Amino acid sequence: MAESPLQQLLDDIRAHLAAGRKIEAIKLYREATGAGLAEAKEAVELIEAGRPPKSGSNASLGEDQALQGVSDFVLRGRKIEAIKRYREATGVGLKEAKDVVDALERQLNPAAVLARDAAMRRTLRFVVLALVILAGALGLVVAMSQS
Repeated sequence: MAESPLQQLLDDIRAHLAAGRKIEAIKLYREATGAGLAEAKEAVELIEAGRPPKSGSNASLGEDQALQGVSDFVLRGRKIEAIKRYREATGVGLKEAKDVVDALERQLNPAAVLARDAAMRRTLRFVVLALVILAGALGLVVAMSQS
């Protein structure tokens, strides 16, 4: 059975702490949860002390299952559903949920993120080229109409 995203996050944080990289552990916690700096620092220090981090929403088994559903949606490429599920499970706002899902997507499927970014860059180059050609054609029409 695959490890839950929550357990994987805790394992990754503990690995950073064991390597003496507390700042990276805090950053990882913030990216995964959307927590503020002070809240993330406190949570990481609790994890470091062997205690569970406090949860603003009193995480339950149902919430853990909902968060597992977020990972499932991300892995299937259904990002909007993942954001919606995360918001329902945690009660955070849209931006915070999107940031967490983006971070989770980068962690779970980095190849897909890189491919999407490359496709967006190609599309942008195409649009810029089309605008340059259109501007040139427009300039040629204006020049011809003035002669």
